[in-house]
Amino acid sequence: MPLDFTRERFGSPQAIALLLLALFLAQCAWFCARASLSDREVAYIMQGQQQWHRSGAALDQPSPVTGLVAAFPLLASHATPEQVPAYWRWLARLPFMLMGALFGASVWYVSRRLYGNTAGYIALVLYAFSPIAVIRASLVQNNVIAGWGAFGLIFTAIGLAHTLYAPREVVLWNWKRIVLLGVAIGLACAAQFAVVFLIPVALGFMWYLAPERCGAATVTMAAGTAIGALILFAVNGFSLNAVWMFVRASRLTDFYPEAYGSVFAYLSLLRNLFRQPTSLLLLLIALGTYAGWKRARFFGTSAPLLVFVLLLMLGLAMPQQSAQGFYVMALPFSYVFIAGVMTDLLESKQGPIMLGLILGVLLGHVVLSISGLLRM
Repeated sequence: MPLDFTRERFGSPQAIALLLLALFLAQCAWFCARASLSDREVAYIMQGQQQWHRSGAALDQPSPVTGLVAAFPLLASHATPEQVPAYWRWLARLPFMLMGALFGASVWYVSRRLYGNTAGYIALVLYAFSPIAVIRASLVQNNVIAGWGAFGLIFTAIGLAHTLYAPREVVLWNWKRIVLLGVAIGLACAAQFAVVFLIPVALGFMWYLAPERCGAATVTMAAGTAIGALILFAVNGFSLNAVWMFVRASRLTDFYPEAYGSVFAYLSLLRNLFRQPTSLLLLLIALGTYAGWKRARFFGTSAPLLVFVLLLMLGLAMPQQSAQGFYVMALPFSYVFIAGVMTDLLESKQGPIMLGLILGVLLGHVVLSISGLLRM
């Protein structure tokens, strides 16, 4: 979800980030050129066109905002599902590739603001050369929208909490960030309604950071949620019936805690989540460091770790929500967590050794990602 980039001056950190994002988009283009539109993607596009032309949502649409985004560049086209032009592949997927790149920019921005330039580079390399991030941003599907919105919801709320002690009225003072918060909530919930579970988590972070302004934090989150609800209403064609059908289809009450005792569920999680051993290695190092080193345990690393674990747990117990969707949503939070802990390690007495290790793992991460795409 977009964060406040307007005050950032352009310099070498921004140039390096743009280069990494350009490489991310190049990978997306490579994948897009070699993957034809699936039947599911075509269904999203056709339903999106119906929504645009009829000003109403299809009641069987699992993610109304996904169809709207995919169909927008194709509004002038009158092709049928049986006669899909070749250019549809590029036009329909282009908004998702751009959102994927902006998602990467958000990961870089948050990590850099929390821990410094080095952390921003680490997090962005992990994201930009993640096969899951590349593939999901190169297809017409809801994961990149839901993930970007969830990321924006958490970190925009944290940013808002740090402004609650400002002397001016909170609603007026923070209205731009409140709008961003509302957009994040609206897009994320319209893509995957289960993101609604993160709203109380984000509010809890605000209460923790501003314990003397809990009332203001609650009002701020309520305002953002109201904006998000309006967006959800709009993408469903301003139809309460369509909204209700969408919420009911989410089946949020279907929760299976017995999955937490299944070894196969955890093996499936590891197999689907970490397709590259490099990111898993850095995560294990970060987790070990976090557990054994007090310096690495502070709010800046604990918050993304908490959200990462929560999303994994939701994915295990709510398979009807598409467990893969929760896992994809969780990955960027793990990158922020890894970047924060790695930065602390680089500043320790073992900094030179850790620098060599981290550079080696990141280089391997890049090589594995590119070689994997070339083999497709």
